[in-house]
Amino acid sequence: MRKFMIRQLVGCLLFLAGIAWMPYAWNARLADRWFTGDPVLQTKLANGIEAWMQDGLDRDDFTTGSKHFDGEWLYGTYVMAAMGFGQMALEQPEHREHFCALMEQAIDEVLSDRVRAFDSERWKSDPVESLDTDEGHAAYLGYLNLAMGFHRRLNPDSKFTELNDRISAALCRRIEASPTLLLESYPRETYPVDNCAVIASVALNGAGDLPQRWADRCRRHFTDPRSGLLHQSINGWTGQLTDFPRGSGTTLGLYFLSFMDMDLSSELFNAVKTQLTGNICGFGLVREYPRYIHGQNGDIDSGAVIFGYGLSPTGFALGGTRIHGDSNYFKHLYATANAAGAPLQTGKQFNFVTGASLGDAILFAMLTAQPGGIQP
Repeated sequence: MRKFMIRQLVGCLLFLAGIAWMPYAWNARLADRWFTGDPVLQTKLANGIEAWMQDGLDRDDFTTGSKHFDGEWLYGTYVMAAMGFGQMALEQPEHREHFCALMEQAIDEVLSDRVRAFDSERWKSDPVESLDTDEGHAAYLGYLNLAMGFHRRLNPDSKFTELNDRISAALCRRIEASPTLLLESYPRETYPVDNCAVIASVALNGAGDLPQRWADRCRRHFTDPRSGLLHQSINGWTGQLTDFPRGSGTTLGLYFLSFMDMDLSSELFNAVKTQLTGNICGFGLVREYPRYIHGQNGDIDSGAVIFGYGLSPTGFALGGTRIHGDSNYFKHLYATANAAGAPLQTGKQFNFVTGASLGDAILFAMLTAQPGGIQP
């Protein structure tokens, strides 16, 4: 009887364990294909992004409750779409012309008055027309300039060449004039993650020893010595820390840095794995704050934070896993993205429905992030 009861108990435990892991197995079933760059899946996702671009987007399509954040999300959607299309041009060189054209279309949207209005409203000046000033505009100019530099890398005859040169020169001048080598995204708001895009964009365009000096300073002053994570915000003039190290900024920052410095990107990626990684029945998760920081609930940049884990850092970390070749970590994170994103796949399209256009574009950029990065 005792042996019978033990066998029954073990059987029940194995049955329950199997049930608990079944959702993970289902949601991870396409992970290996995404990680290795399956052209069918990637093309379907690119088609899905192209479809909503053709429909057109505006601030009214977002419902953050803030006119500024609605504009910021509109901008981020087109920027991430541009990066994804650029990466598709590398994934499928036989279709490079097609994807470069879509990338150009997305960048044109970023340059439109309606998309750049969120930045102009905060600075009370236009980010492109004020390049001769000492204003930062890091959020708008950094991401835009990186996308233009990437397009130029793919297409030497890029129509953005002259503007890319002008913005790069202005950003280099402003960084050199900053006592911290950081630029403000908005007046009195300085975010290292945005500056990762800034420095990567000028590195792609050739910036002497500035990128190396910036990377050295990042290691000393922009990352947390205890966790190795990127600080979320810093006073750009005094260097005083104004927020904790966070997952959302670190995971996005390491993606941008893969266009400039793979060593620094790898250091941040390893810090994410060491300090922020979690797993529930196979579903990979990334914390917004290190475990030793308590009582913080994140903000709009972190997305929803549940039991300390954030949707934004979990999604952005997918890019890091592909860049740095971690297939196992990718699989667990993809299962979570698949479950949360509620993907809809048709004959020609693939979309992550619950994230709307911004979430779709972010996952497009992260799922096509380039192994080994894209160096200057």
